[in-house]
Amino acid sequence: MLFFTSLLMLAASSAAQDLNSSVLLNVGGRDVEAGEFIRMYNKSLEPEKKMNPGEYLDQFILFKLKVADAIHEGIDTTAAFRNELAGYREQLARGYLIDNTARERFIDEACRRSLTEVNAWHILTGLKPDAEAADTLAARNKALEVRKRISGGEDFETVARETSEDPSVKINGGNLGYFTVFQMVAPFEEAAFRLEKGGISYPVRTAFGYHIIKVADKRPARGKVHVAHIMKTVPQGGGEEQAAEAERLINDIYSRLSNGASFSELAREYSDHRESAARGGELQWFGTGEIIPEFAEAAFAISDTGKFTRPVRTPYGWHIIKLLGRKGPGTPEEIRANVEGRINPDYLSEIARISFVEGLKKKYEFRINQKAADWFAANTDSLLLNGLKKYDRGKMPSGTIFAFADKGMKTGDFASYVESGRSKAPGRNSAEFIAGTIEILAQEQLIAHENSNLEAIYPEFRYLMQEFHDGILLFEVSDRKVWKRAASDSTGLRSYQESRKNLPGYRQGNDGAIAEDLAREYQDFLEKEWTVQLKSLYPVKINEAVKEEVMKILDNE
Repeated sequence: MLFFTSLLMLAASSAAQDLNSSVLLNVGGRDVEAGEFIRMYNKSLEPEKKMNPGEYLDQFILFKLKVADAIHEGIDTTAAFRNELAGYREQLARGYLIDNTARERFIDEACRRSLTEVNAWHILTGLKPDAEAADTLAARNKALEVRKRISGGEDFETVARETSEDPSVKINGGNLGYFTVFQMVAPFEEAAFRLEKGGISYPVRTAFGYHIIKVADKRPARGKVHVAHIMKTVPQGGGEEQAAEAERLINDIYSRLSNGASFSELAREYSDHRESAARGGELQWFGTGEIIPEFAEAAFAISDTGKFTRPVRTPYGWHIIKLLGRKGPGTPEEIRANVEGRINPDYLSEIARISFVEGLKKKYEFRINQKAADWFAANTDSLLLNGLKKYDRGKMPSGTIFAFADKGMKTGDFASYVESGRSKAPGRNSAEFIAGTIEILAQEQLIAHENSNLEAIYPEFRYLMQEFHDGILLFEVSDRKVWKRAASDSTGLRSYQESRKNLPGYRQGNDGAIAEDLAREYQDFLEKEWTVQLKSLYPVKINEAVKEEVMKILDNE
């Protein structure tokens, strides 16, 4: 039964598409599809008011007759018209040349991640972003050896202190504490959120090098807290006496607070964190990952507003923390607004563009001539990129460097492009530079190919462009045949006035209102006169069978 229903739905969809693409009218030698008329009719409907489809068809035909007249006048060949239409098309096409679903997926995923906090350890094998291939391979192999040790049962912190090139390992042993969305570089965040609790990643490449990540815990997001603190610093590298003195002082402050002393007054007088001391120790609202873990964990552990902690040790000294307020992650609307506010719009656009291009590659069976790409990688050096030499055309592979659909870029054209110095592709070496240049050119050509076919691919786009096309022409031809003429044709206006003298209700005089009414009447007269001419100048043919089907649909809506 389900299969039969699906077949019926498919057949109905196909029938509707066939009707949309069927020719309903031919006005002045130009076909008009039924789909365009149906769309325009539905757009014209006012709420709670249904126009008779037959009456609207008469208006639509008149509209098309005026467009035919504009084309006959050559308005569609002017530079002004072409430029205006091209501007509309460029704006409209933007929405079709991007994967907006990718943008929404990214935002939705970020919102979901913002509701989770991850506690992770990591070990970094440092590597410069522009490292050579050999160094990159060596660093990855080193990271794999580290992972092997961890997977074999060795203690993560011990291995981290021995091998990690992250300077903070001396302080945290490789533990990053809890963090949430947008608090780590993107590849690191992606890997950490995908790992299950207890999972260990394979080498993850970032701008800093290769990371081995272990997820120690995951928990629901706790929102934000508002606290005040009193701090006594313990200088990095300070001796035991300095550390003991700081501890003695913080304990003394704690005793005074326990006996009812004012937190804000003691903060102003004794806190070493002078920025917050001036505000009675008050800090800005913060969430997990926005402040050092030891401080954050102690702050979130305070049970009630107004209570304060015992002295808490962090890498920077001793703190007493007082809870001033607490709030949860927020409503779904608040979470989304917060997430969107933290994402660079250009980054979202890039995500949507890249996803769109990847879809085009599959759609048009994009392929790279790897033999040619390897030849260019082997024969590209700094002399060539600086314009001091050119490729040896005699040794260059023939054919295309890449191809898709029925298009491709010839190796000679690719060579000329690289030699011109126009490529902005990054690359640690010639192989990456060539691969990046291929990608840049492929993206440009794939998008250009799709752009050139939008009218054929998307009926809605085609109808919108037709609407823009006809709307511009209608305005220009009406301005030329009616509005400007009514405003400037004084001879015609006098002649029209003379012809009205003997009619009932005729008013004569120089009164401004009378003159305005006369001008409006003359404009209406020109409009009607033009309409009569149009019907005699341009033949209209109606496909009665298609019209009948269209009217049935619109009458039943």
